[in-house]
Amino acid sequence: MLSHSMPLCSRSLAVLLLALAGTTTGAQESERVAPLPPGELFPAGSYTNMNVQAGGPAEIDLAQYLGKKPFVLYYWIAGNTRSEEMFLELQQLVTEIGPEKLSLVGAAVPRPGVEVDKIAARMKQLGIGVPVLEDTEFRIGQRLRVSSVPNISVIDREGRLRLTNGASLRQVLGYELDVAEAIRRTAATGKLLTHGYLAKYFPVRELEGERCPDFKAPQIKDSVEQRLYGLLDDSKVNVLIFWSIDCPHCRKSLPEINSWLQDNPDGVNVVSCASVRDDAAKTKTKEFCKLNGFEFPTLVDVNSQVGDLYKVTTTPTIVIIGPDGVVDSTIISGYTDFGRTIEQKKKSLLGS
Repeated sequence: MLSHSMPLCSRSLAVLLLALAGTTTGAQESERVAPLPPGELFPAGSYTNMNVQAGGPAEIDLAQYLGKKPFVLYYWIAGNTRSEEMFLELQQLVTEIGPEKLSLVGAAVPRPGVEVDKIAARMKQLGIGVPVLEDTEFRIGQRLRVSSVPNISVIDREGRLRLTNGASLRQVLGYELDVAEAIRRTAATGKLLTHGYLAKYFPVRELEGERCPDFKAPQIKDSVEQRLYGLLDDSKVNVLIFWSIDCPHCRKSLPEINSWLQDNPDGVNVVSCASVRDDAAKTKTKEFCKLNGFEFPTLVDVNSQVGDLYKVTTTPTIVIIGPDGVVDSTIISGYTDFGRTIEQKKKSLLGS
């Protein structure tokens, strides 16, 4: 029986932001900014607006927002699919609520390869119509302890930080209150209880109870394109594993799962999806699969496009899919005994 802890490897996005937090661009040790305690007044400051093309001023002074009306501060990265989608969702929500009741302001860090002009071009393509602060020295990011995106913060009418590190509008805060409803309430009343720094959120869990998204991807062994739906088995528990050759926890877990599968082949169908960023990673992934004699097919996820479709933010992420193609559950962090869970799923989903 496979039984071990399965830690997580953060996607490169979080690694980038954590690196910025540790050594901010152009900032010395003495210039590092302490995280803002929840419930405290958000500090004012002037920042360059990277979205002047939308009609805003070249400089944004947060004093114009603080203490006037509630506002949502959204940290994002241009080019990251999920963070861009969330920006559009937030923009739509604020439009529905009414800009006279609530403001939306974005923030981002320019970096090599994604400079200000490219961020501006991407905002124009997306139709982003709100100011976006140029957080060159990651000062806002440090205050909010930003380590991944999307990252939603809510500041009330008094200018106090009430919520931060929100990763989804559907993220539940408690008492059936989610982030979207918290934003609506803040806009309506100007107030919100202090929820502080939210716990890490795994948006892949939003797929539970829904039919799993279909996709096409080439197999690592022969580059022949396959559809996920064509690989699923309607008489078995299906297991879709997202992983990366660069993730040490994946390199430990995948061979152990394969070994368990060799001893327990009945009633379970495994498909893996390996994130591959370049030809070198593809070669290493192919060699790793061959060396370990994987019993299951491995699909190539170029630049994590499939992972983004499934809202995967960490690896390994395991999605359990019923015979009907509906996502039953997910296995992410701090998990032990993969084999026992699969045996339980065989009983609940197959009646065996």
